[in-house]
Amino acid sequence: MSLSFIRFIYSTLGPVFPAYFGNRAYQQWFTTFRFNTPAYELDALNSATEEDIDVNGLKVKIYIWQSEETGSSDTDPAATVLFIHGWTGRGTQIAKYIGPLNALGYRVLSFDGPAHGKTPGRQTSLLEFTDVVFALDEHYGPFDAAITHSFGGMVLAFAMAKGLTLKRAACICPPKSFQVLTDNFQRILKLPESVMRVLVRKTYESHGQITRDAVDTLKNVKDLACKGLLIHDEDDDEISWHSSEEIARAWP
Repeated sequence: MSLSFIRFIYSTLGPVFPAYFGNRAYQQWFTTFRFNTPAYELDALNSATEEDIDVNGLKVKIYIWQSEETGSSDTDPAATVLFIHGWTGRGTQIAKYIGPLNALGYRVLSFDGPAHGKTPGRQTSLLEFTDVVFALDEHYGPFDAAITHSFGGMVLAFAMAKGLTLKRAACICPPKSFQVLTDNFQRILKLPESVMRVLVRKTYESHGQITRDAVDTLKNVKDLACKGLLIHDEDDDEISWHSSEEIARAWP
């Protein structure tokens, strides 16, 4: 089903049957889709040490890269950089950074989030991603630093607010709030306001106002002790660079 057809259905029938299409949009909100791995990520995929870790009954795919010079053991692990990909992303999107980080002596660790890449599932949420981050920290951590992309930045900020410790973090194109995500979702699918009201109400009912507010990046960075670097494309047409600008002001 093409995006243009989905937009047509929502725009024409959504205002007539807002409850039905609001429920459909709510299900789509949590549903992911996978892209094929591009050629420039294949070397990273083929050179990775792949492992699986059980998180709440889900087998999550883990990727690890380290040079022979880095060395690592259970008693003396190498300093590790964690990568958290964005929505519809995958762990190998860190490909361009692996070589330089290994050369600096870092072990690089990434994962395919629930319902992403090689990790099973069709639907997921920020809360499930956060559970994975804490499971990885317990099994492979502590992490020295983290690199995130888009939605992954919100996951990291939420995890740090809940107790994850890092020395530094680099966030690429992070959304500043839950509202940014819902606005973007509405724009992509051309959802009528009546449908959005149902969607938003259902998110409150299922996750609660407290949880929705708790994941806002602006709030979660205000008390962070780690150093932060924010990178954003001024021409980003999904998440405005003003998100990073506001996060930078809020980050101590």
